[in-house]
Amino acid sequence: MIHHLQTGGESMLHKINKIKSFAVLIMCLGAADLMGQAIVNIEELRREGEIGFFTNISAGLDASRGNRDRDYYSLRIRFDNNSEDAESFLILQQTERKSNDIVMDKSKFIHGRYIFIGEDTLHWEVFAQYSENPFRNYKKRSVLGGGLRFELSKSGRLGAGLLNEEETDLTGKSKITERLGFYFHTDFDIAENISFDPTIYFQPSIENFENDYKASMILAVDFKVNENFKIRMQYSSFHDSDPPLLAEKTDDSISTMFSYDLSKLWKD
Repeated sequence: MIHHLQTGGESMLHKINKIKSFAVLIMCLGAADLMGQAIVNIEELRREGEIGFFTNISAGLDASRGNRDRDYYSLRIRFDNNSEDAESFLILQQTERKSNDIVMDKSKFIHGRYIFIGEDTLHWEVFAQYSENPFRNYKKRSVLGGGLRFELSKSGRLGAGLLNEEETDLTGKSKITERLGFYFHTDFDIAENISFDPTIYFQPSIENFENDYKASMILAVDFKVNENFKIRMQYSSFHDSDPPLLAEKTDDSISTMFSYDLSKLWKD
C-alpha cells in the first residue's frame, strides 16, 4: 500500500482556504514499474489547470520473512508550481526490490517539465528526464527536449517536438540519438461512470526514421464506483526497434489500480 502526503509552499491557513488537501491511497496488482520504461506516460502525471504550489511525497514499503525474505521500497517526491501563465513540475523516484538480500529490481527516475501557457490552444514545453534501470536491460537513459502542445478538445491533446537521447546499455556502450517526438492523448465516456483513456507516443530517429524508433501505447479503462473510489485497468505496450543488448523489442504489461480520494474529508 502506498501512502501519499501533500504539503505546500504557502502558509497552511492560506493553502487550506485556497486549495483543498488531497490524498490518495493506491494498490497495484500485477503492475510493472512503469517509471522504468524508456517512454513514461507523462500525461497521467500532469496537473493541468490546477493553480497553486503543490508538494507530494509518496512512500511504499513491503517486507516479508519466512522461507524467503522479501523487501520492497518505493519513494517519490514531487513538486508542482502552476499559474495562469505557466505550469511546471519535478518528479524524483527510486525503487528497489530484494529477495533473500539479493537485489532483483532497482530503478531511478527524474523528470522535470516547464510549460508556457499560450493565449489560445497552443502551448510550448521543455523537459529533461533521467532514468536508471539495469534490470530492464539498460543502464541509464537521459533525454532533453521541447516542443509544441496542442489542445484539440476539452480532453484531447497532441504534442510534437525534438529530443536528444543518450542511452547506455549494460556493457557501458553509449548511443546518442536525435529524435522527433509525437504523442496523442484523450479520454471519453463509453458508458455511465466508465471512461476510456488512450495515450500513444512515437519517437523516430531523425537520421534513421524507418529502422530506429520507439513507440508506446497505453490503453486504460476507468470505472468510477462512486465520487471517491475509482478502479483503473490498464494495458501498456512499449516497442523499441533497436533495443539495448539482450533486450526484447516489445515489452507488454497489464495493471489494475484501486484509488480512493480522501480530499472530501477536508472541507473549506
